[in-house]
Amino acid sequence: MHSHPKRFKLALEFDGGRYSGWQKQDDAKSIQGSVLKAAAELFGEQVDVQGSGRTDTGVHGLRFVAHLEAHTEHSPKEIGDRLNALLPKDIAIIECKRAGAHFHARHNCIGRSYLYQIAKRKLALGRNFVWHIPDQLHAGFMQEAATTMVGMHDFTSFTDLQVVKKKSPLVMVHKAQIAETEDLILFRIVGSHFLWKMVRRIVGVLAEVGKGPLTVAEVLHFLETPVVLKEYTAPSQGLFFERAFYHQEELDGFLAEETVLPAFF
Repeated sequence: MHSHPKRFKLALEFDGGRYSGWQKQDDAKSIQGSVLKAAAELFGEQVDVQGSGRTDTGVHGLRFVAHLEAHTEHSPKEIGDRLNALLPKDIAIIECKRAGAHFHARHNCIGRSYLYQIAKRKLALGRNFVWHIPDQLHAGFMQEAATTMVGMHDFTSFTDLQVVKKKSPLVMVHKAQIAETEDLILFRIVGSHFLWKMVRRIVGVLAEVGKGPLTVAEVLHFLETPVVLKEYTAPSQGLFFERAFYHQEELDGFLAEETVLPAFF
C-alpha cells in the first residue's frame, strides 16, 4: 500500500532575470521547471508543483506562493532546507508549511499583489530591479491616473488581443497606489488576478502620465474603449510578484496598509 501524497504550501523568492517566467516550458528556463527538477531529485519523479499564477519573462518574486505534492516523510522545514540546497542561487524557498489535501495555490487564490520600482536616478546596486527613467515624473498625476484603475474594469487596452480572445478582460482591481522614496517611485497594484503584460502596460501608461504627454482623461478613455498600447510596456526587470492571498481577512489587512516599501535597498 502506498501512502497518500502530502501537500505543502511554499513561499518563494526569486530573481526572474534568467527565467522565462514561472510557467514550465520545454525550450526555456522557468521557475516552475527549476523547482520541479529539485523536487524530483529529492522525492523521485512523482511530484507536482503548481503556482498561484503565471509571471511574465524576467519578473521577480518577493513572496510567490506555490504548492508541492509529494510522497514524503520529511518535515516541512527539512523539505524547505533540502530544496534550497538543490535550487539555483536565484530561487529561494522562504517558507514551507503543511497544507490540506485540497489546497491549490492557483484555484484557492483570491487576490494577488504586484510591486513595480521606477528609479529616478541611475542606480548601480539596484539596477537589475528597477526601470530607470531620467525624466522628471509627477507622482501626483501618476496617482490620479492609477486611481482610475480601481474597481471592475475591462483591461483589453492593457493586454494583447490574443489574450482577450481566450479569457475575459474583466479584472477587479482593489488598490492601485503610488509611493515615493528619495530614489524610487513605487507602484503597488492589488487585484483578483492580472492579464498577461497588464501590470507592465499600466506602469508604462502611468510613466507617460508622470512625464506629461498623457492625461488622466486619456487613461480613462483606454479603460472605456479598447486601444492598442504596445509602445507603453514597462520592462519586466522592475516588476515583482509581491503577495498571494487566500483569506479575505488577509487581503483586507493588506489593503488597509498605507506604506509601500521597496523590494530592496
